[in-house]
Amino acid sequence: MTESGYQDREQSEIKHYAIRLYLEAAARILGSKYDIKYVDCCAGPWNSRESDYRDTSFGIAFEVLKTTRTELSARGRLPSIECLFIEKEPEPFQKLDAFAKQRSSPEIKVRAENWDFAEHIDEIVRYCSTRGAFPFILIDPKGWKLAGISQISPLLKLKPGEVVINLMSSFVTRFVNDSATDLSDLLGEDFPDLRSLSGTELEFAVVRKYCDLIKREGAFSYVCALPVMKPDSDAFNFYLIYATRHPKGVEVFKSVEKRTEEQTHLVRADVQLRQRQEKTGNFELFDAPVMYRERKYQQLAEDNRVRAKKRVWDLLTASDEVSYDNCWAEALQFPAVYQNDLRDWLAEWEKAGRLEVKGRKKPTEVLKRGCDHSLLLLPDSR
Repeated sequence: MTESGYQDREQSEIKHYAIRLYLEAAARILGSKYDIKYVDCCAGPWNSRESDYRDTSFGIAFEVLKTTRTELSARGRLPSIECLFIEKEPEPFQKLDAFAKQRSSPEIKVRAENWDFAEHIDEIVRYCSTRGAFPFILIDPKGWKLAGISQISPLLKLKPGEVVINLMSSFVTRFVNDSATDLSDLLGEDFPDLRSLSGTELEFAVVRKYCDLIKREGAFSYVCALPVMKPDSDAFNFYLIYATRHPKGVEVFKSVEKRTEEQTHLVRADVQLRQRQEKTGNFELFDAPVMYRERKYQQLAEDNRVRAKKRVWDLLTASDEVSYDNCWAEALQFPAVYQNDLRDWLAEWEKAGRLEVKGRKKPTEVLKRGCDHSLLLLPDSR
């Protein structure tokens, strides 16, 4: 069993793991071209157990950006990096402000504001709109209302820019059929189709609908959703919604998703081991992963592979010729679906004589995004 400062809040450990991986990759890539503005709209700190706040989203972001600037400077690139950390509640803000003042320097400017971020959207937009800057926006509210589309619309429309939002899916699905709870800002004005669903179908539909609204409102090309499980039960707690306008962002985020999936199972295996030991008082001979039990994530992956495969097939039947890149973009926006899944489907259809792949330089060439591969359904397959 591994030791962690996140005991009893392992969902935060998984979330922070994903945020760190994403920001490490994205900042290196975009910092070579742009200056960076990083905004944490609901920074906290909440339940931090570390004096240097390395177990908080803002503490992680600062360290990642500091390291990134050092790495970029070694390559002759010195981007301007600025952080804006926002917190509404007075007590945590005092800690946040002290952190910002202690860490701020000419190399990385750090600023904290005691704001309800939804009431200061215009200031945030102005902060992010410096010429030559690329803003990263993290919206991680304690509830769901601050994730509403109308609340965050101006932040979604920042160009360039990327956004990560914590969607409390477990709460939303619980109240879809509650007429006293207004979810229109998350799911649109009319969502009767959702009220007829339940279980995993409802959860998928809620997340998908929110992603579609984010995509439309911010004119994003791609919106992905990374599921975060509850540490002590076989259920999802929330989803990290990621919006980008560039396929490279999807590549990065899907890599983050895959590694986070693996980390999730390790973390949850440790929780299960600890619970068994607390219940029985016995130590176990096997490592935690050996005894790990989980079904919910496997079911999500199975269901989404079916959904994504159908979506790709629909694309192929709707057009004479479809680029591999378009199929890739559609498939990979489904949680727990990866490029190897897409390649397997295409290989299956090609072997069955239903599909022709064009643009290969040789028959064994692996299909990749950006290589001008295209897909053509054969006449008898329609």
